[in-house]
Amino acid sequence: MFRLGPALLLSLLLSCGRTELVHYSTDGGEDWAARLPDGGVACVDGQLSLLPARPVVMLVIDRSSSMNQTFPGTTGSKWTALRGALRQALPAWGSSLELGTLFYPSTSSGACTVSASVDVAPALENVDAVLAKLNATSPSGSTPTAIALERAGAALSARRTAGSARALVLATDGAPNCNTALNPRSCTCVGGGGCTAIRCLDDTRSLERLTTLAASGIPTWIVGLRSASDAVFVDVLNRMAVAGGRPFVGGTQQFYSASSQLELESALATIRQQVGACRYLTPSVPDVGGTMELELDGAFVPFDPAQQEGWSWIDANNGELALHGDTCTRAQALPLEALQVVVKCGP
Repeated sequence: MFRLGPALLLSLLLSCGRTELVHYSTDGGEDWAARLPDGGVACVDGQLSLLPARPVVMLVIDRSSSMNQTFPGTTGSKWTALRGALRQALPAWGSSLELGTLFYPSTSSGACTVSASVDVAPALENVDAVLAKLNATSPSGSTPTAIALERAGAALSARRTAGSARALVLATDGAPNCNTALNPRSCTCVGGGGCTAIRCLDDTRSLERLTTLAASGIPTWIVGLRSASDAVFVDVLNRMAVAGGRPFVGGTQQFYSASSQLELESALATIRQQVGACRYLTPSVPDVGGTMELELDGAFVPFDPAQQEGWSWIDANNGELALHGDTCTRAQALPLEALQVVVKCGP
């Protein structure tokens, strides 16, 4: 049985006295969830069905000068491999999720600048728009990864609706920089030649951005275009994958590693299967003193904030939850009607 944590309790207590409900529809038709004036899902007693969350995904793509480098043992650049892989993989993404993209650094300004707006805003059937922008883009500049994550995350945060599950996919070679606050005398310098502040490895700030996004319900999959010999940057990519909340499982590295176009295509296909999988929305969220139980095929499913088994909140205010472990596997093999929540509102 799940009970609200202190933060959510406080949020709901602060909204006491606002009793009117705003009905919200996910498809423009029948009302599905009652919404509070602050946008949160209201509490409604009863046994209720869940709705699959439609993924809204931002591709955050590193177009820095280092993407012109070749993979060991090949003649093609990382950028050529990434562009080829996206051309092959993205058509399968079009109708099942809202897709957008942000290239960084910006193609129209300085080496460390990221545009205030995304290149392609997320929408259904958006693959052609993303590929058109990809075809018109080439590598140049530095690697302001932390700023790019912040901008892409802000764009997704503004897109929270009752029908969506938000996520980022970051494709990079793992060398974030462009932080003028760092000390070139003591930092790990990216690239050869003399070191300046903007060439210092900006790993700490990038990790902080990923951790903040994951805590707000926006996980990040990391695709690393790196060979195993790049020890420093492999370590950075591993830590970024963990901070993003969606590390690769079953390998020696925790990011989705790719050193060829075929490996990139495989990584993107695997991520596509996971984005939005076992993410659901409930039309009722327990209020102060309320409880919620989840049932799968009539059997009780435990609440697990560690996200190893059972279910957990992704965004409780928005009614978004996720299934984990064997619970996720079993749910995917059963009809949607097998997944129910039993909500009891407080006094």
